[in-house]
Amino acid sequence: MSPTPSSSDPFGMEHELLLAALRRRLRAAGLTQADVAKKLDVGTATVKRWLHGRGLGLRTLSQLCALADTSLTEIAEEAAVRDRSSDKLTLAQEKALTTSPELSTVFFIIITGWPVSEAEEGFGIPADHIAQHVERLERLALIDRLPGGRLRARLDPAHVWQREPMRRHFEQHMKHLFFSLDYGDPNTIFGVETVKLSPVGIARVAERIERFRAELREIAHSDRRTSALPGEWHAILAVACPVAPLKSR
Repeated sequence: MSPTPSSSDPFGMEHELLLAALRRRLRAAGLTQADVAKKLDVGTATVKRWLHGRGLGLRTLSQLCALADTSLTEIAEEAAVRDRSSDKLTLAQEKALTTSPELSTVFFIIITGWPVSEAEEGFGIPADHIAQHVERLERLALIDRLPGGRLRARLDPAHVWQREPMRRHFEQHMKHLFFSLDYGDPNTIFGVETVKLSPVGIARVAERIERFRAELREIAHSDRRTSALPGEWHAILAVACPVAPLKSR
């Protein structure tokens, strides 16, 4: 068993972040360790050692990246985001994001890894507005500019948006999307369960919702890389609420 890198070992921490990014990309491509072993004609135990940094050379690393339909540059950038990003925003940053639906949309597009042009193509935000929002996000220390005109969010995509400013933002700009749905339409995707839960059970539901968000990100990442079909943006809400007593008519 390899030792866990500590914060006092920057090289070891960067190494682990790189390997973690590679493992995420392989999972997103739907590849298990057994699949990788078969494709590279090695044993599963060998793949396991590689994915934890033991005996992994540059050539093999490049092969693993190719299997995951990614590149060493891409996983290095993802690892850098994990290294430098915080799972927290300042209250001022969160409040700033909620001042404009366009601003928050541009930020969410960047944080999900799409080119900023998607704000115009997918949401109809004018190009000059996008440029202004990008400048503001940079001033807020929420994004970095990369070579080639690319943009990278400083925040981890797994950030939990639970504080008051973003809750109010959701209430004002997103909630109506779900309440206006026709739940009788066969094309409306939803699932519902009614269960009795203790506070411990509710806490477990909250944890499961966060895991569900992570699974959605992996599905979206894989779909973006493998699907030849056109896509459209979807808002997906997972929520639990108490059920009021039924009133007799």
